[in-house]
Amino acid sequence: MSEQQLETAPVETAIEQPVAEPTDLAMQIEALRSKNTELIGERRRDKEAREALQRRLDEIETTQKAAQQQQLEQSGEFRTLWEEAQKTNADLRAQLQEREQKINEIQTNYSREQLKARAIADLSAAGALAPDQLYRLVQDDLQSKDGTPVAIKGGVEVALTDYVAGLRNPGSGYEHHFAAQNRAGMGTTTAPRPSVLPGTANPFRRESWNITEQVRLLAENPDVAKLLKAEATI
Repeated sequence: MSEQQLETAPVETAIEQPVAEPTDLAMQIEALRSKNTELIGERRRDKEAREALQRRLDEIETTQKAAQQQQLEQSGEFRTLWEEAQKTNADLRAQLQEREQKINEIQTNYSREQLKARAIADLSAAGALAPDQLYRLVQDDLQSKDGTPVAIKGGVEVALTDYVAGLRNPGSGYEHHFAAQNRAGMGTTTAPRPSVLPGTANPFRRESWNITEQVRLLAENPDVAKLLKAEATI
């Protein structure tokens, strides 16, 4: 009986999902933390400046009252000094108000960027094909509550991680924005990967390459074209 050569069955390795580079996100978050520390120091200095200005206002008002009592019968020169002091008070109050408004704007921008960085990080970790684009689509559902990112869906507050996980579920309307989790092993057959446009061939895939359709999508619907291109590389 002759020996027969045994062939080793090919083993399909698990399809690696795109993994977001954590370095850029970590740097963004660290930059935000540094900005927040700087903002806290600035707010402390502003508080001291406001207190100093308030003391100056008090001193001016005290001086004005004393002058008013002593010089009520004096000529129009006193009235001129009084009006100048009033204008100085108004200018100081305007400076305080402008400074406070600037600080509030910085704090608002910081909170917004912090929320964006956290949301994009969670979307990327969940396997989003284009985390930045998906964030723009769902950002109206997201907000920061006491410094913690949350989502509001149907009037109900949901933890950001739970909200992102729900976006992957079939029927959410956003499931096509995530990479398919197809894994195959020995003796199994890889199931067809779902398309961003179910029932339509992806013109960017090798097996359904179509330059004419690519050009049409890039011109008419660049967002979908971007998702299809990303899907074709999985």
